Amino acid sequence: MTMRLLTSAAVASGLLLGALASSASAQERVVVGQPAPWNIQFAYYHFGEKLGFFREEGLVLDKVAVTGSAVLLPQIAANQVQFGYANPDLTIIALARNEPLPVRFVANWLRSQTFEFVTLENSPIRTLADLRGRKLAVGALAWGNIPLTRAMLSSVGLTWNRDVEILPTGIGAAAWRRLQTGEVDAVNFFVGEHGRMELAGIPIRRIPMPEQFGTIFSNGIVTSERMIADKPQVVAGFGRALVKSWIACMENPEACARAYWDQVPASKPAADKEAEQLRIDARQVMFDRAQVEAFAPGTAADRGAFPEDAWRRLIGVMAQENLITRSDLDLTRLYTNRFVPDFNRFDRDAVVRTARAAQ
Repeated sequence: MTMRLLTSAAVASGLLLGALASSASAQERVVVGQPAPWNIQFAYYHFGEKLGFFREEGLVLDKVAVTGSAVLLPQIAANQVQFGYANPDLTIIALARNEPLPVRFVANWLRSQTFEFVTLENSPIRTLADLRGRKLAVGALAWGNIPLTRAMLSSVGLTWNRDVEILPTGIGAAAWRRLQTGEVDAVNFFVGEHGRMELAGIPIRRIPMPEQFGTIFSNGIVTSERMIADKPQVVAGFGRALVKSWIACMENPEACARAYWDQVPASKPAADKEAEQLRIDARQVMFDRAQVEAFAPGTAADRGAFPEDAWRRLIGVMAQENLITRSDLDLTRLYTNRFVPDFNRFDRDAVVRTARAAQ
């Protein structure tokens, strides 16, 4: 099990294909891609590996990272990356242009928006409209949330890079400092990144997003048409193992964090700081909990299920804000709930027991 950071050039060079060919194991080796660096926020993958959930499905994971969904999605379309954690906006834009990507979202993961607008606690900025004449940091222009961010600004009368200057800053401490020093007035990162800013002692305040956007889902799990056609059992097994891993991590966040330490030794603190770091990291592994668990009241908690109306609302907002020129899109070209029963077909009590017993 490896974890690598790839630039778009590195991906294009065929390193991923080499990774696929390297396994002599009887198990299926699959490449899992993130549009940003892997970090402890995704420790549930590592915990699931430690507990054997992926192995039980006959899977071995190679973890790779690129810069943004715009880089990741073409690699999934080419089946160089088998599963990705991506935002849907770019697939909608491609379909509306009659240039559909041969991919499908197979699991709804973040069921509400994860990309927030944040400013310093003492900032005079209180609403999105207050960003007029200001500078807004985004992680990268290739990030998949950018179309929806543009739509949110447009909904309050702000034009991208005219009324608000957009600066791609990356993420991490260097980007945070640009907010602290006033080089940017606000940032548009994801929940986990803002949580890490708070853990670092930076006093921030979240700017309310327009109501029509808050309940639209964010990142989901996407794979290629080729995987769905040729290896449906792999798609079903991957999603089931991932769901089990998340449930286990919720049940035992400390053991989940330790699993990440085990696979990423550089993240493990010195013995005298372990207790305090474990307290912090157990919070970090659950940064996305509100978004992952955002099931509508009174509905079944079917892990991975996409509500059709959520896609329609997202497409409607994008059409209204002129990000796409048509809204009569065939949703079957964007997502499928075909595998949801498979994702949820396991003994939840057994997963909870396994998680509780983990160290």
